[in-house]
Amino acid sequence: MSESAPATVLEILVRLVAAAVIGGLIGYERRVHHKAIGIAGMMLVAIGSATYMLLAKHLAQTDPAAISRTLQGLLGGIGFLGGAVIFKSGMDVKGIKAAAAVWITGAIGLAIGTSYWWLGLTVGAVTMVVLFVADLFPDPVREIKQEAVPTTDAAVGYWKTGKQDKK
Repeated sequence: MSESAPATVLEILVRLVAAAVIGGLIGYERRVHHKAIGIAGMMLVAIGSATYMLLAKHLAQTDPAAISRTLQGLLGGIGFLGGAVIFKSGMDVKGIKAAAAVWITGAIGLAIGTSYWWLGLTVGAVTMVVLFVADLFPDPVREIKQEAVPTTDAAVGYWKTGKQDKK
């Protein structure tokens, strides 16, 4: 895939499928561990990032600054998506790993969209290893907090707040 010549339809299709597969694998890991943003969400982030980068490369033939503007816009948009999955409850913050996964999936799509296959594939593989290994070592502080907080008790109508359920 030559960088000087425009991408062919087959090259574009291969790039989008590669981005979708890697994004899907990252989403699969999130789904297996019952976390925010699953397979489809991660696939869409990767495909969208690759698509915008392919478009920016096409536009760069007549406007060299298009790639820079596209990167800036995508990083802001991906950051916004990542921020949407972060939740704070008291002193506990959840969703950081999901937000980071969205961010890195966007970067993988960008790498594949710009023909840096080795970078996209390597980052995808390293990301999968990090996510699976991280889940082997749960945060002991978070687990102690979860054990201390009672879950919903439908029999008496109390929720985590300790307030009676309004029915």
